[in-house]
Amino acid sequence: MAIAASFFAGLILNAAFAPISLWFFAPLALTILLHLLHDQSRGMRLLLISLFGCAFYSPLLSWSNTYVGNLPWIILTVLQIAFLIPLALVPFSSAKPMLTLAFPSIWIALEWGTAHIPFGGFGWGRVGFSQAGAPFSALASYGGVPLLSFFVACISVALFFLIKGEGGLQRFRVVGRISGGVLAVLVYATLLAPTPLWKADFSVSGVQGGVPRMGLNFNDRAAAVFNKHLVASKNYLVANSKTLDTPDVLVWPENSVDVDPFANIDIYSQLNALTEKYKTPIIIGAVTNLGGKIYNESILWSPQKGAITRYAKQHLTPFGEFIPLRSIAEIVSPYAASVADFSSGREKVLHTVGQARIAPIICYELLDDSLGRDMALGSNFMVVQTNNATFGLGAQSAQQLNITRIRAIEHRRFILSISTTGVSAFIDPLGKVSQKTEQNQTAVITQKIGLLSQRSFSDRHGSIVEGSLIAAGLILLLFLGTAAAHKRRKQGSRRSA
Repeated sequence: MAIAASFFAGLILNAAFAPISLWFFAPLALTILLHLLHDQSRGMRLLLISLFGCAFYSPLLSWSNTYVGNLPWIILTVLQIAFLIPLALVPFSSAKPMLTLAFPSIWIALEWGTAHIPFGGFGWGRVGFSQAGAPFSALASYGGVPLLSFFVACISVALFFLIKGEGGLQRFRVVGRISGGVLAVLVYATLLAPTPLWKADFSVSGVQGGVPRMGLNFNDRAAAVFNKHLVASKNYLVANSKTLDTPDVLVWPENSVDVDPFANIDIYSQLNALTEKYKTPIIIGAVTNLGGKIYNESILWSPQKGAITRYAKQHLTPFGEFIPLRSIAEIVSPYAASVADFSSGREKVLHTVGQARIAPIICYELLDDSLGRDMALGSNFMVVQTNNATFGLGAQSAQQLNITRIRAIEHRRFILSISTTGVSAFIDPLGKVSQKTEQNQTAVITQKIGLLSQRSFSDRHGSIVEGSLIAAGLILLLFLGTAAAHKRRKQGSRRSA
């Protein structure tokens, strides 16, 4: 029964993420997991956690096998499950109710591991990313994804003690009061979260031009991808020239210009012509070659000035933009041999258009907490330029959009998420989505947004919040371990006496 229940709990946690997106399934799943882990042997805990992780991560990451086969997907899933294994070392039991209070801290410590290890981490399945629709999502502005995950785990602890029944509540009354107190503090903080005010006076158009065909070879004809975005931009500007003010900036997605515009005179000239004719700057996503090194860049192309600011992606995608352990990777997947290693950028660059100071985030960088805080500093608007063509029509793009919603809340910024083929949308600082496109649709979305520069509490102190939440659990474990050892020594001395 416990084996089936652990697998079911993993499926429930997966349902908290897109495409199902039922946020309240996350605390429910963790509550079931906590209940199953109590009073079990270490071996049984290991089995239950492994099954839970398999049921959660396998469907969550199923889009990763769309074009590269099952083996990389299986390896990625197993790696993610491995980060849950330390839970098996914690002897949760009815005899030690205080130990359960450490669960939220342990959980986000494990999530910290997935977000940083190995090769820069892959924190796609962090529970906080599933909470964009939750009534307490404003907590992200205080402590980012770690605080959201911590709060969900706190709810699960409170529910765990609640389902113990009347006798359980009496037996664990101290623990129940502590967990209830933590919940009360966090709810109070959510209610007090300031609602940002803004004046929507900066016009932005995002161009989702599409690709000739999806797949790993989506850009075999890179000029065709450029032309699709060029034509979509021209058609939109011409069709709306009489009814729409020219947008303050156009934004193209990652990989929209995969022919180096500085090496290709035709593309260089067409970008100049487009910006000058419509007097509108464009932020493009381009692959460039500088001194024999390849970069994934976000470039602001301005009328009469050309490229004036260039941001090179800093946090590269492992096994997508560079291949760690290449000799092994090429055995796992034949596609690894065709991947040329990109070079990472070293500097933060903001694009300035009028009063807008625009922070570019390129696809995978969305998962990096510290990079996001750094890019939010000094900016008043953010763009996420991404390319979902290599993942087909699976849930990857919808999951990424929910991650972006959390980032908008965390940084208290308007964000335009613009994709070549996936789901593109505007997101306000409260995480609300507007102008949402369909997948694999050619579309141009336009909205007037507010420029907000005030730094959130999370941007100023988020890393401290995360460290404190993890440290609290470790201190509790240390205290309980010391107390247990002291008790054993005391009992031993009594017996010897």
